[in-house]
Amino acid sequence: MRIELLPGMTNVVRFPVERRARATLELLRGVAPDVREVLNVAEAFGMEPPVHDLRERADVATAEHIANHLPPDALVRDAVLTELERPVVERAVAACRAAHDTSLEASEAQQQLLGAQTAGQFWIDGLRERAEALTERAATLLLTAHARAEEAEGVARAVGLARRGTGWAPRSVVDDMDTLIAVQLAAG
Repeated sequence: MRIELLPGMTNVVRFPVERRARATLELLRGVAPDVREVLNVAEAFGMEPPVHDLRERADVATAEHIANHLPPDALVRDAVLTELERPVVERAVAACRAAHDTSLEASEAQQQLLGAQTAGQFWIDGLRERAEALTERAATLLLTAHARAEEAEGVARAVGLARRGTGWAPRSVVDDMDTLIAVQLAAG
């Protein structure tokens, strides 16, 4: 078993709740990679940066699918919406888990390589190749996890609007900011 500490802590063990909890949108939001980290990794490895409007594309495609294929019966409607969202969220959480696991494995490989170099060992080419391959794979999986999380957020928005019976409209950053400001002013 691998013991993982909370970032920035030396005495607090992180319990991997994402391993046991059911894949939900809230869990996904907790384990999804930070977009700043994703952009930095893409730049550092010379990879294509993530598509900036993937969330909006998934939102539009899902809203169109809902408008064209959703049955009028309320019970069937809710089941269809759940089955539309559930697999996308599960794939996104699984991608985030895989990215995290590979990142830890790459980190361990880098530590082994550093230890071998520090000890002055001569046969470190295999360790170097393994560490580089794992690091490259971790970077690729991080970008994939980000894309899956963005796709899940887009699908979840369209499904959430359909569940509330609200008509779909394109997402507006200005409207989102106005809503956040209104909530803060009301709370404050």
